[in-house]
Amino acid sequence: MTHAEENSTSEQLARVQVKSCPLLMVLSGPSGVGKTTITKALVEQGWSGYIVVTATTRRPREGEVDGVHYHFCTYQQFQHMIVAGELLEHAEVHGNQYGVPAAPVREQLFAKRDVILTIDPQGAESIRKHTSGAIFVFIAPESLSDLTMRLDSRGQDSPEQRALRLINAEREMAQMPRYDYVIINRRERLQESIDQLRAIMLAEHCRVDPRCPEI
Repeated sequence: MTHAEENSTSEQLARVQVKSCPLLMVLSGPSGVGKTTITKALVEQGWSGYIVVTATTRRPREGEVDGVHYHFCTYQQFQHMIVAGELLEHAEVHGNQYGVPAAPVREQLFAKRDVILTIDPQGAESIRKHTSGAIFVFIAPESLSDLTMRLDSRGQDSPEQRALRLINAEREMAQMPRYDYVIINRRERLQESIDQLRAIMLAEHCRVDPRCPEI
């Protein structure tokens, strides 16, 4: 290769441009599977993206902080957000209303920041219908018996609530084939789940034809 050809090749390489888009990650799975635990640990380990705080009419559990774990609101306040078009999606889950505020999602994506939504499968289905370019990751337990142990260890539900969550979990697990990725969140192996989520995000950022979210 001549010197001129080398220079031409170098110039061509210098002009290579790869399209880049922020990621809209939708993490979903049965209640109690550990979705929030994974995202909380991800942030603690230095991930610089944005975790969306969901709005809910559910009463706060012990230790939960308004604006950090959820935006706790009354039924009337929640209905106002629906009417005003402030929610990206909303659904009734286990007798309570849950919804994703649209404004912070749009703001963070506009700022080229990766965004994670941690929602139930019903909410994920709504996101799938009303947006494009999102990446769907199903967080699954090793088995339904494992999920039962997780719910029992939390000790936060009445027997009726626990039974409802398990009934819903069977239906939700059946939706797993509709997702792009699955992470089996094994007990005592949290770091493995975090590493797999990081690997998914890295792979998506390396796509030749990236999925650019539109909401």
